[in-house]
Order: sequence, then C-alpha cells, then structure tokens
Amino acid sequence: MTSKKIAEIAEQFEAITIKKQMKIIAFKAANSRLFYKEILEEFERTLLQAILEKYDHNISKMSLNMKLHRNSLAKKMKKLKIKEKKVKNK
Repeated sequence: MTSKKIAEIAEQFEAITIKKQMKIIAFKAANSRLFYKEILEEFERTLLQAILEKYDHNISKMSLNMKLHRNSLAKKMKKLKIKEKKVKNK
C-alpha cells in the first residue's frame, strides 16, 4: 500500500479515537491467519517506524518523547530489524 493511500485512510480515521481505531485493527487481526506474536511484532514495527520518521530518525528525541530508554529502544529496533539511520541518496 502506498504512503498516499495510507494517508487518505488515516484522514478518514481522524474522527475516530485511538481506542476505536485499535478495536478495528484488533478485529481485523483476530480474523487473520497470523499468530499473536506476529501481530504484536508487526504493530510494534509499524509504530516504531512511524515514530522514527516523525522524529527524523533521531533516536534520542524519539526515546525522550516515548519515555523509553534509548538503549531499550535501540535493542527493540534491532530485534524488529528496523534501521536506525536514514539512508541518504546521492
């Protein structure tokens, strides 16, 4: 799914609280063929990638705003195979 399509869908969710959004996602996940661990890892990976982009790949700012120690965050990102630094194209 493209970023543009995701942004359009996200706009539709603006009027819905995060708890209601989570209920929708949980319902969809419960009816999928994924296992619990896979669902949690995918959610965590997606959330951390979005927050990483929000803070322009600045792990220190990210950890402060998440109230999660920088080292714990780095370990979690390594486990989920999330790259810490933005790759610059030249």
